[in-house]
Amino acid sequence: MNRTQQFFFISILVNIFYLIITFIFFYGLESPLMSKNNNDYLTFHNAGLLAINDISNLYNSSLYLFPFRYFPLSAYFFTPFSLLGLDFGYFTFQIFNFFLNFINLYLMYRIIHLYKNLNNKANLEFNLVKFRDLYTDSKNESLLHQNAVILIMLPQFMNYFLGQINIIVLFFILLSLLFLLKEGYKNDFLGGLFLGIGILIKPTLILVLPFIILLRYNKENKKFTLLFKKSIIRLSGSIILILISGLYFLFFPQMLEGFIDVNLGGKYTYNIEGDLNINPSFSLTRIVLISFELIGLEISGFLTFIIIILLIFIPIYILYILNSAQTNNLFDGYLVGILVMFIVYFDTWPHHLVVLAPFLVFFITIHKDFIFYKMFKYLYYLMAIFVVIFWGIFYLTYEILPINIGGLILFLALYITLIMFYKKKLT
Repeated sequence: MNRTQQFFFISILVNIFYLIITFIFFYGLESPLMSKNNNDYLTFHNAGLLAINDISNLYNSSLYLFPFRYFPLSAYFFTPFSLLGLDFGYFTFQIFNFFLNFINLYLMYRIIHLYKNLNNKANLEFNLVKFRDLYTDSKNESLLHQNAVILIMLPQFMNYFLGQINIIVLFFILLSLLFLLKEGYKNDFLGGLFLGIGILIKPTLILVLPFIILLRYNKENKKFTLLFKKSIIRLSGSIILILISGLYFLFFPQMLEGFIDVNLGGKYTYNIEGDLNINPSFSLTRIVLISFELIGLEISGFLTFIIIILLIFIPIYILYILNSAQTNNLFDGYLVGILVMFIVYFDTWPHHLVVLAPFLVFFITIHKDFIFYKMFKYLYYLMAIFVVIFWGIFYLTYEILPINIGGLILFLALYITLIMFYKKKLT
C-alpha cells in the first residue's frame, strides 16, 4: 500500500470518526454546540411531517428552530426519515449520507472517465477502465488523493455534525452533469431533471441554469449562436419541477410569502445577538447587510441581494460565454454557478463547500495548463481547512469584528482566479 492509498484509507476512517462524534453529541450530550434539540436536521424532520400533515404551514417559521427555505416538493424527500421518528430517523439519515458520499465519489469517477473518452485530445493520463483502477493503478494517484481530500475535509464533519443536506444535493448535481455530458435529447432532459431536483433542495442552485444553455461565441465571425432546441430540453426538466412547486404557492399563497421572505429577504436567519443581524455567514450579501446595520443604516435585503448577484454574476458569465467553444465548458459552468451562489446568497456556511469541492477537483484535473494552476489548487486546500477555522475564529472575535471576512476572502480569491483564467483563455 503506497502513501496515497494509505491516505485514502485514513480519510475513510476519519470520515467514520466524524460520524461517530456526531452521534455522540446528538444522542449523548446536551451541548450548546449541538444536540438533538439544536440540530439543523430538526428542520428537515419537521418539514417531512408537515408535507403529509399540514403542507400549508411548511414555511411557518414558528414551527422551526431554523427556517425551511427549500421548494415545497423537497419536503417529501424527508418524509420517509421523519416517519421513523426523530432518533431513528436521524440515525438512518446520517448513515444514508455516509454511503452517499462514496456513491458521489463513484459518480466523479464516471464523469472523468466519460470526459476522457469524449475528448481524445484531453491531456489526462489516467487509467480508468474500471472503478477499482482508481485505487489500484498508480496512474490514478492524483485522483485518489483528491477523493481522500473530499472525505477528510473539515466541511464534511460540519455537514454531519449539523445534520445538513449537502451530500444529497451534490448527488443530484453530479448525476445531472453525468447525463448532460452524454449525447441525445433524452440525456439532456434527464440532466436538467436531476439538476432540478438539486434546485428543489437548494433553490440558489438556480444560478447554475444559465450555464447549461448552449450559447456559444464564434471568435472568427464574432457572432453568438444558440442551440435553441437542445437548450430548451435541458431547461425543461428543471422548469417542470419548479412549476409543480409553483402550484403549491398558487393554492396556498401564504407559502409563497414565507418562501420569499426566507430566500429573497434574508429573514428568519440565525443571529448571534438577538435583534442585531450578526451571524457567521461569509457571503458578500450578508457581510454588506451587517456592515450597513452596524453604522445605523437600513437597506433592503432583497435589493442588496439583487445588486450583488448582478455585480458578481454578469462579468464571469460574459467571460464564460466568450469561452464557450471550450470542450470542458460544462464542468466550468457548474463550478462558476455554484461559486457565485456561495458568494451572493445570504447565508453561506463552511459545510456548503462539500457541494463545491468535486467541481474544484474537476477544474484541477482538466486545467493543468492554467498559469495560476498551483494557486488555484492551494486555494482549494486552504478552503478545505480554513473555511471552518475562520468560522470558529468568528465566534471568538465577533464582538470586535462582527463579520466572517476570512471565509469571504477565500471565496473571492477563487472567483478572481477564475476571472483571470477566462481572460487568459481569450488572449
